[in-house]
Amino acid sequence: MPPVSTSTSVLHQRFAVLSRRHTNKCALRPQDVDTLAVNGRLQGSCCTPMLLDHYMRQVRGLVAYRNVSQIPRDPYDLPIALAKQLLAYDASITLTPAQQSIYMRAMKLAHEHGPCCCHCWRWPAFEGQAKYLIARRSYPPSQIATVWDLEDGCGG
Repeated sequence: MPPVSTSTSVLHQRFAVLSRRHTNKCALRPQDVDTLAVNGRLQGSCCTPMLLDHYMRQVRGLVAYRNVSQIPRDPYDLPIALAKQLLAYDASITLTPAQQSIYMRAMKLAHEHGPCCCHCWRWPAFEGQAKYLIARRSYPPSQIATVWDLEDGCGG
């Protein structure tokens, strides 16, 4: 994935576009993602309107994870291919009891108390991402919660 510029002017331009897009929605179920074109994008906020300052903090915070392809560069502009990959992780990765404990602690730490505010497509996708980050990259609960908070696509 190419990096997203974090300059103020570029983020203002991206915000102007993404805040009007609505392909990312609460009603989109995980199985519906499989029917979408792999080269498409899920764009916009699913629940509440985006706020520019919050958006800028999120994108700038995600820069710290730019070398991890399983973490989106922009929480409001996800490649469908990434969504499908994360959903596949959810279905294929089984955590050990110790790893499941890390996941549960991350849920308590995250602002939404989980990977998303509702059980739309994002919940199992970012649950799969967390499974990958815990099982394959040894992320601790605080780092999972931080990533979830930065990639929260619910708006606000």
